[in-house]
Order: sequence, then C-alpha cells, then structure tokens
Amino acid sequence: MRAGKMNVSEKILFEKLKGSDEAAFKVIYNKYVPRLYYFILEYNPQSDIAENIVQDTLMVLWDKRSTLTDNTNLSAYLFAVAKNNCLYKLRDVRYRTKMYDSTDFSELEMKVNYDALMSLDTSDLTFSEIEKIIKVTLDQLPPQCRKVFNLSRFGDRKYKEIANELNISTKAVEGHISKALKLFRENLKEFLPLMAFLFIK
Repeated sequence: MRAGKMNVSEKILFEKLKGSDEAAFKVIYNKYVPRLYYFILEYNPQSDIAENIVQDTLMVLWDKRSTLTDNTNLSAYLFAVAKNNCLYKLRDVRYRTKMYDSTDFSELEMKVNYDALMSLDTSDLTFSEIEKIIKVTLDQLPPQCRKVFNLSRFGDRKYKEIANELNISTKAVEGHISKALKLFRENLKEFLPLMAFLFIK
C-alpha cells in the first residue's frame, strides 16, 4: 500500500512494530482503539460487538506485522481491516438475529448501514487526503486554539490537564475545542465516519 509521509516518530514506531516490539504495538493500540471504536459504532450500534471488532482488527495488525511493507499507511490498513470485519458481522445471520432481538435496529437500517460501509473509501489516497486536510485545518486555527486541540485530540489530555498546563480556565479550553471542531466538521465533512473520534470526547 502507498502511504502519506510518516513523521520520524511514526516511522520509528512502525519499524519497531515490524520487528515485533510489543511496546510499539501498545502505543499503536492505544492510539487506534478509540478511533476504530467510534468508526465501527457508526455502522454497528452494539458497543460489545464494536469492541470485539476493534480487538480483532488490532490482532490482525500484530499477526501480519512482519508482512507489512515499508510504505504501508497504518491508518488506511487498520480502517480497511475494521471495515471488512464489520461487513462480515453485518452479513452474519446469527449477528443480525441478535441485533434485532436486543436493539430497535430495523432490517432497513441494517441494510442502509451495510451499503454505506460498502461504499466507504478506506484507501491510502483517502487517508493521505485526510492528513492534508487536518494539517491545513490546524494551520488555520489561532495558535492557542491549535495548541489546545492538539493536546486534547492528538495528545489525549483531559480538559482540566490542558487548562493547568496552559494556565487558562477549563471554560476557555472548552471554547477553543468548540471553535476547532466547527472548522474540522466543515473541512472534513466528506470523511466524518473515518474521523468520528475527533468529535467525541
């Protein structure tokens, strides 16, 4: 698979993963669990099933780590695997029966979700485009707003932690996040299912 350019730390992490470094896998695991979970939940409303799909997806990465090429786009790879795992569940008769018995999900809703997921592009090109849009969007934000958003969404910091670090109020943090999310929603509107984790905290 072709890839967008990885930064130095991502490249080192990727090389360590290929070399069976469990610590590197754990870092990738923690980064992608919420991203994949909220993505799957868009098409599959059962949290336990979504969690299972995420676990299966990340185990595929670990099992296939030695076969990954140097230009693999990790995001594209994981979302493609998650998409296929989710489609498999939505086709499974036992799962569909369980869904109907335990939720208000209708057969029509199931079909709409299945068709939407089938048509979703999880190619390297898509994720390269997303990376470009995220970079451009971050550059459009005022410096303090950008710093707050980076710490929250890409640094996994809580609002209170950010407020203490930057010596601002929690209310100010919330304001910066709200402003950033508005711009991200606008700029990423074509890719929202893949970027759900950005908008949920």
